[in-house]
Amino acid sequence: MAPAEDRGPSEVCEELDQTILHLFDVLESLQTKKESFNRLVEQGWFSLSKSRYAMGNKSVSALQYGHQMTPLVRVNTGKNKNGQVEFRVVSEAADSAKPKADNTTTIEEIGPSDQALRRRKGAGKPEAPAQPQEEISQPAEKLGKQDPLTWFGILVPQSLRQAQKTFQEGIRLAAEIASMQSEIETTRRQYRGLLEEKRRLLAKEECP
Repeated sequence: MAPAEDRGPSEVCEELDQTILHLFDVLESLQTKKESFNRLVEQGWFSLSKSRYAMGNKSVSALQYGHQMTPLVRVNTGKNKNGQVEFRVVSEAADSAKPKADNTTTIEEIGPSDQALRRRKGAGKPEAPAQPQEEISQPAEKLGKQDPLTWFGILVPQSLRQAQKTFQEGIRLAAEIASMQSEIETTRRQYRGLLEEKRRLLAKEECP
């Protein structure tokens, strides 16, 4: 690419053509991925409906959610050299391999163990053995890291497993769609900048 001060209207027009063709390609890919995403969502909800039919409505609902939840995937964002925001889905297993910060958030369990510690000073009763602090307060990432399917039982129907797999694929596809939408906005800004540059060059040539 020639420097900006050495470029003429023909070079800018050629770059404009390449930019608009790239924009059309991304728009076409975005439409295809959106259609695939819609199909995944429909298939996921249909599989959930089959699971509720097989196990009962009350067996597959929010009532079975675990009391401690941690994400199995995370969405990382970043910008490339063109200023485009990129979204990437990272599994918790891969993210756990990285060193954790020292200021890890801890969750204190308030339950029978805590009540036992409070009762140990009661009159006429022997003191209960103090539990280790690490058993009372545990890092948040160590709690609830299990397959969410276990919330609904040990032997779940295949339709519920298929629903989980479908929604997991939908999360990955949603990140790709978000990245493509950011790419479209970046390409549009580039196109508007090139169009303004073309107008300035044409106006300069028209001046006597």
